[in-house]
Amino acid sequence: MRSVSALEVRRSFGQVLDEAAAGERIVIERAGQPIAALVPLSDLAELDPDRRRGDRLRAIEEISRTARRARGAAGFDVVQAIRRARRERDDQILRAVRRAGERPPE
Repeated sequence: MRSVSALEVRRSFGQVLDEAAAGERIVIERAGQPIAALVPLSDLAELDPDRRRGDRLRAIEEISRTARRARGAAGFDVVQAIRRARRERDDQILRAVRRAGERPPE
């Protein structure tokens, strides 16, 4: 992540915008103080509170489904089921990132 002054952004907005579109996260400063950030659109989706709340609610629902199955099945391992679901989710994310041509998150 790099920092640029507001004046630099005014002078070369197109270039700064291209860098953000390419994945760069840019902090914009005024008088040496950070005042804003320019991030790729994909990052903005991750920061959206409504989306994060929806993701959490879906995760809770998945855990609830897993727990209901565990109550009805002998020998059902909840921990293994959750780990398997997490691996599947991570695999889906990696496939989507590869399709988009982006670097996977670390």
